[in-house]
Amino acid sequence: MDNNAHEILHQKGIAHSHSHSHSHDPESIRRIVNRLARAEGHLRSIKGMVERGEDCSEVLVQLAAVKSAINNTGKLILKEHVSHCIVDAIEENDTKAIDNLNDAIEKFIK
Repeated sequence: MDNNAHEILHQKGIAHSHSHSHSHDPESIRRIVNRLARAEGHLRSIKGMVERGEDCSEVLVQLAAVKSAINNTGKLILKEHVSHCIVDAIEENDTKAIDNLNDAIEKFIK
């Protein structure tokens, strides 16, 4: 993962806490970062809706859309993590990475 993508994921609270001895698929990272940028833009537009006093029901519908987008992005990140980080961790007998994944899943699912 390049430093820019890693920094963006870190800012979103989804960065890895272990060191990388492998690489992530740049296309997958690009898709994840693009999805996060779209969700961020959508959330800013919802903020504008609230500031303008738009219909609360429509605001809730739009919030549900952002929530769904974030959850789907989380699923992509999880797949990327399992495909790269966890596979490598298993090959290196790194049980800490598995523990970290379990902790992250618990927090994500709440």
